[in-house]
Amino acid sequence: MNRNSFFNSRRFKYGSVATVFTIAFVAIVVIFNIIFSALAQKYMWYIDLTKDQVYTLSEEAKEIMSDVTEDVYIYFASEPDVLMNGQNASYTRYIYTTALQLQEAFPNVHVDAISVLKNPSFFREFYQTTASDIDTTNVIVTSGTEVRNFAATAFFTFNDISDPSTVWAYSGEKRMISGIMQVTQTEKPIVCFTTEHGEALNTQDAVTLMELFAENGFDVQPIDLKQEAVDDDCRIMVIYDPEYDFIGAEAEDASRNEIEKVDKFLDRYGCLMVFGDPTHVDKLTNLNEFLEEWGISFVGQTMIRDTEHAMSVDSFSILAEYQKDTLGASIYSDLNALATPPKSIIRKAAPIEILWEQGGGLNGSRDVSTVLKSYDTSELIRDGMVTERGSYNLVTISRETRIVSNEYYYSYVIAVGSPTFAGKSYLDSNAYANDDILSSAMKAVGRERVLAVLDLKPFDKSEIEVTTAEANRWTVAMTTVLPLIVAAVGLVIITRRKHS
Repeated sequence: MNRNSFFNSRRFKYGSVATVFTIAFVAIVVIFNIIFSALAQKYMWYIDLTKDQVYTLSEEAKEIMSDVTEDVYIYFASEPDVLMNGQNASYTRYIYTTALQLQEAFPNVHVDAISVLKNPSFFREFYQTTASDIDTTNVIVTSGTEVRNFAATAFFTFNDISDPSTVWAYSGEKRMISGIMQVTQTEKPIVCFTTEHGEALNTQDAVTLMELFAENGFDVQPIDLKQEAVDDDCRIMVIYDPEYDFIGAEAEDASRNEIEKVDKFLDRYGCLMVFGDPTHVDKLTNLNEFLEEWGISFVGQTMIRDTEHAMSVDSFSILAEYQKDTLGASIYSDLNALATPPKSIIRKAAPIEILWEQGGGLNGSRDVSTVLKSYDTSELIRDGMVTERGSYNLVTISRETRIVSNEYYYSYVIAVGSPTFAGKSYLDSNAYANDDILSSAMKAVGRERVLAVLDLKPFDKSEIEVTTAEANRWTVAMTTVLPLIVAAVGLVIITRRKHS
């Protein structure tokens, strides 16, 4: 067979054209798919067919955000492709999508994704303490000088928080909006310092503690519980070194029952901080009985001494021992991660007894944990005599858990064995971590705003739901459009062959 005649034949000519056209068509489809996918990701060209609109910003969220006028910046610690397709994309994809929808809906919301591995210095200003670290899955929400740093798991609800496989709902919309409200709120959250019980609020130590609250974004206000109601914007109530008891059930007028007001404040997901002094706590009968309901009890007229871990000649200024894997330890987890954590110090502290660890309170919903302890080389001193030796609680935290609309909410009581833990000499010194621990506690328990109007979006209800008519329309579209396109292309080829 003559090869030249074969290459000039109609069979080769039209067969080659068909082959080239087929290859070109496939290439165009692939390129179009790549471009369209990129544009769809950038401009959110998605249709949310889930029943609970898991992937769509709710109207309630938009309504809340419409009141926010300040510029809000949301930073992800990984690049967009990693967030959408990386190892942890099963979490980060949802969060990133929510942020992009907020950016699309509100011009004052700005979203950026920057790799913390490639540009760690960018995130340095967002560290909560000197030992903070930001992971590739972290999300930073900031406005002005206010910053909130969230782990990816904070945007989901788990049956067991320690087991990621038990995730059952996406709470990212609520968490994201809550974070934005925290950093943009026009009225600062209030911290109330109680008065009229001999509290030493005019001392340098108390003033330094108030200044620390102010630095962390709180509006510091005094409160006389006998005369005043607790402000709805109050997040933390501080009882600092009281010498006289709080009025309880013996109040002739119910409006003067201070213990009842504290109790109702905690019912609103508040946090109570009590700085007790070993020389005064025995006099606080009503307050102590109330604290016992939260699983803690100050041991009065007793101080902790430790000659091996002392920072003073009399051995009463002692170093605290950090805890591991407890609720209390979570307050300073970033400090704990260091090879050599900075020292935390407290002077002339009363030991705090933990009455029960789990399942306390009337409903069994209160848990108690140690935040800081003395070393096991310490000893208890009462009336100048050593009564026993061992490790004792210096700072404790009690937490009450309540479930509202299938989400967990908490109230807290933090007890500190001596006002000196917040002393000026310790808070102002860069050698000690007291200020870091207190600042972390303030942010952990006192800054979250509860947005009950925003619902969770359960994954077990996120199946695609369409009506029979809708399903038929989609079926017709998918089974006719593509064949019609192919038929049209074929018709063009046949026409060209007939006229060539």
